[in-house]
Amino acid sequence: MRFTLFCILFLFTISGLRSQVIPDSLKYAFGKAEGTLQESYILTGKVIDKETGEPVEGVGLHLDGFYTGINSDRFGTYYITLSPGFHRLTFRHLSKIPVFTELTIYSNAVMNTFMTEKSYELEGVVVQSDEPDRNVRNPITGVTKLTTRELRAIPAFLGEADIFKGLQLLPGVSSVGEGTSGINVRGAKTDQNLLLMDEAIVLSSNHALGFLSAFNADVTETFTLYKGNLPATFGGRAGSALNIEMKPGSTESWQGQIGVGTSNGKVLLEGPIKKDKVGLIFGGRISNANWLLRRARDFDIQNSQLDFYDGYLGLNWKIAQGHNLEAKTLLTGDYFKFSDEFGYDWSNRVSSLNYRGVLGENWSIKALFADGDFSNSFFDPEGLDAASVENGMRYQQAKATLTWANEKLAINSGVEAVYYQGKDERRSPFSAESNVLEEKIGKERGLEVGLFSSLEWDISEKTGLVGGLRFVQYNQLGPDTVYQYNEIGPIATEQIVGQEIFEGGSIQTYSGLEPRISIRHNLDQNASLKGSYARLYQYIQSISNTFGPTPIDLWQLSTRYIPPQRSDNFSLGFFRNSKDNKWEFSLDGFYRITQNQIEYRDFAQVFLNPHMETEVVIGEGRAYGAEFLIKKNLGVVTGWLAYTYSRSFFRSQGQFEETQINGGDWFPSNYDKPHEVNFILSRKMYPRGLFNLSINYATGRPVSAVNASYVVNSLIIPEYSERNQYRIPDYFRVDVSYTVEKVFSKKGDSLNFSIYNLFGRRNAYSVFWQKDGDSRQLRPYRLAVLGSIFPSITYSIQFGGGENE
Repeated sequence: MRFTLFCILFLFTISGLRSQVIPDSLKYAFGKAEGTLQESYILTGKVIDKETGEPVEGVGLHLDGFYTGINSDRFGTYYITLSPGFHRLTFRHLSKIPVFTELTIYSNAVMNTFMTEKSYELEGVVVQSDEPDRNVRNPITGVTKLTTRELRAIPAFLGEADIFKGLQLLPGVSSVGEGTSGINVRGAKTDQNLLLMDEAIVLSSNHALGFLSAFNADVTETFTLYKGNLPATFGGRAGSALNIEMKPGSTESWQGQIGVGTSNGKVLLEGPIKKDKVGLIFGGRISNANWLLRRARDFDIQNSQLDFYDGYLGLNWKIAQGHNLEAKTLLTGDYFKFSDEFGYDWSNRVSSLNYRGVLGENWSIKALFADGDFSNSFFDPEGLDAASVENGMRYQQAKATLTWANEKLAINSGVEAVYYQGKDERRSPFSAESNVLEEKIGKERGLEVGLFSSLEWDISEKTGLVGGLRFVQYNQLGPDTVYQYNEIGPIATEQIVGQEIFEGGSIQTYSGLEPRISIRHNLDQNASLKGSYARLYQYIQSISNTFGPTPIDLWQLSTRYIPPQRSDNFSLGFFRNSKDNKWEFSLDGFYRITQNQIEYRDFAQVFLNPHMETEVVIGEGRAYGAEFLIKKNLGVVTGWLAYTYSRSFFRSQGQFEETQINGGDWFPSNYDKPHEVNFILSRKMYPRGLFNLSINYATGRPVSAVNASYVVNSLIIPEYSERNQYRIPDYFRVDVSYTVEKVFSKKGDSLNFSIYNLFGRRNAYSVFWQKDGDSRQLRPYRLAVLGSIFPSITYSIQFGGGENE
């Protein structure tokens, strides 16, 4: 602890004072007031960070003292129509010094603007969208938007900024526990979340058994989570959608960053292949965490191994004015072995080609083609039964969207198709000494096609509406073998009476309409009410026989006996800002009904099973709750307090005892955590420091416990409770971090010191039962994965770019 205090004092000491730059007014003149004048002229250009040369997204344009509703896009480009004559145009961004311009315009013109970072703004913790009052005026309910800069200000495990850990600090978002992958949004299963990389589907998103995200924060830009109502352009999942926008490579100058931390080393490089035309970006990480395992007291942990890597390569090409083409590939991989007992190995690749084009003043088009390949395996490395089991999913995605928009109305229409190819499951011997025989099970294929159309309409100054309709048809395709079951019995192995072999073509077809609507009504300038409804279908789900999601969970397509999930989602909320959007308040309630939700049967055989329908039960789910958020956006001290009340239940619908759980009664889901509180505080330490504090509390998740045990012929027989009847102890954790910039280099370096689990609390990952000494009874024991303090130091340095070259 003395070392920790010394490091914090050292970081405070090396911070010095720095003054703020006051911007100058800029004057421009375009054309002359001669001849016949047009009713309006077009002004366009780019907003660029003066220090880094990078485009600046989300810069608001204020015309003659009023906000226009226009913002620069992800490439820094803006587009505004002006009447001829004199105008005052101001460019504003939360983390930049405003740029004031005076211009006289009598012709179409291009005007680039350079903005400078506010010296007191250091990677703020503000969770804010483009406009300061977006939470009040946006008609879509339950939208959360984070930027990479905001994410880095949150204390993180091993000092590495993480998308999913950051989102879990916001209301309505949680996870089953440490050491599990994915997130649970408003009581939904992890696989009910649609994960996208610039709208390309991603099936696996974690490193190190879920402790870290597979998305490197250095190459990501913004993260938008739709919790309450999904736009009609998104589909295929029954819960939420998270779209991660990747950073485009700079077309101005070459620059980069190198970082070394407790858990990994990383590199970032970006720059123009052809200046102002073609930009490239590459970011990579590789783990160096095994030295931590070697210092553990437990021999099994010392003999374990944990490796991971990820790489991202992006290429953006400005074909012509208003036309852009992007090619990108994300590649990730993990290897984990626990002593000589078991291990996991998984990898994921997503490649995509994105086109964006402006067809006219009101028309634009987007097109996407993506190819994904997810593979995983688990293995038993020792003994005569040493074996590995492999499976995975390959898929191709195509999508096209046409948009028409004016000042009050925007209409999006398009088509999307996804072709899934399940990889054969294979069991093979792990070593030459193994007696295991080779085994292979074929998996399903499916085609999902969707047509969608949506509109965003500002009905009046106080009322806005977003509505949409999506029609989806899914086909299970051959080749495959479909088993036939006794009609008067349950779907079980012993009830198989025959089989039907399909060499190709369609085996089973499902279709459905997905209406979406969200309405916003402003009570006054600073407060609004929002309500929404959305129906969603899901044709692919993960199958797991563990209490929480793992990297090796099996992706299962809908079949004749496993119908698609269908959810109906309702939301109603009140939103208010005060003191010029310095403070935000929100109260948002939600309710979800899910049909055809999957749960596993007791002692289910998930892997190498040619008839998966015999190991799962089909039922219905329901989730409801409320989210409260109070947040301070501006000032020396920022942060938020979030509270979530959330319940999630499941009930099996089968008429036979074999297809029921808990006798068909409702029981809490594995991820049912009624109460969750998160407090985040960020304190700017002038001129270049930032101190962060995070406090997290959550109700313990449900478990099935041993009620009693009996001894029969010297063998202890446990008697289990009903499914998820009890709970593990509540979760509590405190994290702190301190970051200082420009420590040794004027070109830009940073030093981050963080402590994860400051008080070393042994939060329960699970509870297990075992015999206590000579006793004949089984007693519960707490299993804590991260039961100690985890300090970390990360140093990174930037090079190149703009004025630094």
